[in-house]
This record gives sequence, structure tokens and C-alpha cells, in this order.
Amino acid sequence: MIELREERSGSPASRALFDEYMDLIRVRSGIEDFVAVERIFATEDAFAADDAAWMVVYIDGAPVACGGLRTLAPGIGEIKRMFVTDGARGRGVGRYLLHELEARALAVGHSRVRLLTTPMLSEACVLYAAEGYVEISRWPHGEGPVEIWLEKALG
Repeated sequence: MIELREERSGSPASRALFDEYMDLIRVRSGIEDFVAVERIFATEDAFAADDAAWMVVYIDGAPVACGGLRTLAPGIGEIKRMFVTDGARGRGVGRYLLHELEARALAVGHSRVRLLTTPMLSEACVLYAAEGYVEISRWPHGEGPVEIWLEKALG
């Protein structure tokens, strides 16, 4: 059974999922001492505002995905820390969570949502493209980790 729960981004399940996410980044980037920075991943407090949300997806009682929404600018929401465990990928869990975060963005008055991703998260890039996200910027244009900002109009 799949269940979506709103909970604190600092809950034990949320922290375990974030730790697994960071492990994935370390493996795929080859940077063993990778440390999450606020500019890219936000802080747990970013999801505590009234117009923010933090959601965890459970399958048969086990946490398998998480993601948050915060306000980036008036009318623009930002999806952060979206992660699906390896065992839940390819089962529609990411799409389900993304739709829920987009619905929350609409409910708090956002007309657009943005998110930051990277080609090393290839499954996420495929999902976002299929769901209508378009690239609005890419950095850097030369060597180094590539950051891709995507945006989608809601409604």
C-alpha cells in the first residue's frame, strides 16, 4: 500500500532518506567527501513555513521517497530534496510525489515551480522532462559539476 505523509523534514524517516540520497550523490559524482550545501539542498528549516511542505512516501510502511516545497519568489515554488530509493524507482513513486508537490504549490498560490537537478540523476531528468519541465539555465558551461535549473508552469 502506498501512503503519502506530511511530516517534519527532520523526522527519522526523512533523515534516513536524505542520508541515502547523499550516498547516491557520492557514488555517482565520485566525490567521497561530498557535503550537502544549503544553496543546493536547502536546510530542514526551509520546509517549515506555512507555504512550504515536506512529504514522505511510504510503501507497506517503509519510507521510499521524500521531497519538499518552499517559496522561491512570489508565485514561484521550488521543489527540493526530491529523492526516491533505488528499490522504488521505476514504479511511479517519483511521479506521484512530484504531482503532489505541484498540487501543493498550486494550493499556496504558485503559478510556476522550479527545481535544480544534474545529469548524474538521470532518472530524475527523464521524469522531469516527461512531466513538462523545461530548462531555464545550466551551469557551468565548461568542466565541473553541471547544475540544471528546470521550470514548469502550473495550472
